[in-house]
Amino acid sequence: MASVHFDKDKAQKNPPYIEPELTYYGSYKDKKPQVELRIATGGSGQSGLLGALGNAFIDDHVKATGREPFAVAWIKSDTAGSFNNLASGAADLSITYHPAAEDIAKQQGFTDRSEYAWRDHFMIVGPTKNPAKLDPSSAKSVQDLFSQLFRGAVNDPAAVRFLSRYDKSATNVKEEYIWTTIGQVPWAYPYSDLYHRYNAYPFQALEVAAKLEEYTLVDRGTWLGVKEEVRKDMTVFMESHDEDEDQTLLNPAHALVGAWGKYRDTAIAFADWMIKDEGGQKVVAEFKNKNGDLLYTKAPKKETGGS
Repeated sequence: MASVHFDKDKAQKNPPYIEPELTYYGSYKDKKPQVELRIATGGSGQSGLLGALGNAFIDDHVKATGREPFAVAWIKSDTAGSFNNLASGAADLSITYHPAAEDIAKQQGFTDRSEYAWRDHFMIVGPTKNPAKLDPSSAKSVQDLFSQLFRGAVNDPAAVRFLSRYDKSATNVKEEYIWTTIGQVPWAYPYSDLYHRYNAYPFQALEVAAKLEEYTLVDRGTWLGVKEEVRKDMTVFMESHDEDEDQTLLNPAHALVGAWGKYRDTAIAFADWMIKDEGGQKVVAEFKNKNGDLLYTKAPKKETGGS
C-alpha cells in the first residue's frame, strides 16, 4: 500500500525519475538499448535474482515477439518504498512481500494485477556464541524461540540484542508481528537494551548484526547471498520451509503491475512470463549462489494465475 499521497495524472504525465541501481540488457549489452521496464524491489536485486530474471525476460521476450531489444532497470527500494514508487509512476512493476498490504494497494487503485512470483523464507540467525542460549530443539514455534530470546535479554541485557531494520520493510513488519504475538513491543521505548533499530537494506543490516554479534530476522535469499565471511560467526536457529504447517516465516514475493506505469505493456508481459514454468519460474528454480545453494523456491501452483 502507498503511504504517501499520489496523483494519478501527475504519475502518468510527469512521474519522478529515480536513478536505477542497476540496468539489465540481456544479450544486448553492447547495444545499450533504452529502459522499457522499471522494477522496484530490494533484496532480490541485491541477491542477483532480479538480474537473472531481467536478463532472461529480455532475451525471451525479444525472441518471442520480434520487438526491438530493451533494458530493464532495478529501482532499489524496500517493500514500503516499492509501493510508493509504483503509485508515483517511478516504477512500472514492483516485487513486494506483504499480501495484506498488496490488497490495500489494489483498493488504492495504483495496481490492478498481482502474481505470486516466488517463495523466500525467513530465518532467525544470531551469533554462534549464542548469549541468549536459544534452544531450537525445545521451541515448537517461532514464538517460542522469540520468547527464549526475550528471556535471554532479561538475564543478560549487555550481551543479548536483536537488530531490527525498522524501515517498514516486509522483514520489519514480520519481526514486529512476532514480537507482538508474545506480548512485547520493544520499539515502543525511546531506548531498549534488547532492540537495536538499524534502518538499512538487507545485506547491510545482516553485516552489522554479524559485526555486533546480534540476533536478527533475515530472508534466505539475503543469508545465502551475502559474502561467506559475514556468516562465518553466525548460526541459523530457525528457518522456514515450503512444507511447514506453520507458515509464519514464509516470505512470499508477488509481482504487482502498476495501473499507470509508462511501460505498462512491458510490465504486463513480464507478469505473464514470470508465472510460466519455462519462464520466470524456471529462472527462480535454477538460481544459485556461488556455492551452488538454491536461494528461492517457485511459486505454489495453486496461487499462480493472477488476481
